[in-house]
This record gives sequence, structure tokens and C-alpha cells, in this order.
Amino acid sequence: MSFKKIHQEILKKSSKFRIVKNEIEKNGIIKIQKSRLDLFSFITKTIISQQISDKVAQSLWKKFCFFLKTEYPNKNDITNKYQLNSALGKIGVTQKKKSYIRNFYDSKENLFNDLESQSEEKIRNTLIKFSGIGNWTCDMVLIFYFKRMNIFPTSDLIIKKTTEKLCILENKKIDFIKSFSPYLSIFSLHLWKMSKRIL
Repeated sequence: MSFKKIHQEILKKSSKFRIVKNEIEKNGIIKIQKSRLDLFSFITKTIISQQISDKVAQSLWKKFCFFLKTEYPNKNDITNKYQLNSALGKIGVTQKKKSYIRNFYDSKENLFNDLESQSEEKIRNTLIKFSGIGNWTCDMVLIFYFKRMNIFPTSDLIIKKTTEKLCILENKKIDFIKSFSPYLSIFSLHLWKMSKRIL
């Protein structure tokens, strides 16, 4: 299904929530682009961005890319763990995050080769075994790397605050998961975008 059709479906689903619908209309059609990173680099970027602001996360990632001399690094650009340590050290990542990324770097490559075709549950179960990868990171990987359309990151602080605010504005309790399945990933992007206006 095209993103235009998904947008129309989401608008239809939001028709009983006046403010939600109005905010979605303001957002317009939202698309998820295919990531140009490999899975290792995507997860490295996601771990770097945990529990810090978007602005700081983007700045750190830019520095990491600059150190590796490429805009879209992949695992093959890092020849060994020493180089990885140097890159992470230069950008000022916490020791905990360093150890999470090193741990993932050591993982067997073939563990991830067939993940694209696996179920959401199988992907989660594979990734969650690694330290530093929890539900939020799995959600980000499923939405932005594997482009799964029905993921709702309930542990994301902005999603929580925005859904709470929408319930207040609509003056009713809304079951967002029930109301916006099977397009929760796109709906989540709408929530992040509208949060800049309503929070």
C-alpha cells in the first residue's frame, strides 16, 4: 500500500477525534524512507541517541561519521574494535553505550542476515538478547530499518506525553492502538511531528 493510501486510511480512522484529525491533516502525508545504513550502524546510531535530545544525538552521529570519513558508515568501514573504540571515544559516548556497541560489533554477522524476512517477534527476540537493546531500540529498528507498519513505541516519552495530551484535548480516553492499527508506525510519526505543536 502507498503512503498516500495509508494517510487516507489514518484520516478515516481519526474522523471521530476532531483534534487528532486536524493535527494529522496539518502534518500531511508521512513516509518512511529506506535506511542507507546497515543494521550494525543503524543500531549504533540508535544506541548513541538513547536518553539524549535529538539535537545532541544528531551532533554525535555527525562526529562519528566524520571520524569514519563516510556519511553512511557500515560495519565494513570499521576494521577492528580499536578503531571502533577510537571513534566512540572521540565523540564522547558514555562507557555503558560503548560497551553495548562493542558487544553488538562482536556478534556473528549471519545472525542478522535473514532478519528482514522474519516476524516482528523473531526480530525482537534476536535483538533483545544484546545488552543495551530494549523495547524502545527494537521499536526504532522495526519502524525505521525494517519499515514495519504496525509498531507503537509505548515506552517513548514523546509518544506518551502526546497521547496523554490528545486525550485531554479530546476530553476522552482514546485507545490509540485499537483505533490506528494496522498503521501504528505511521501514526507514531504523526505523534512525534504534532508534539512540536501541542506539547
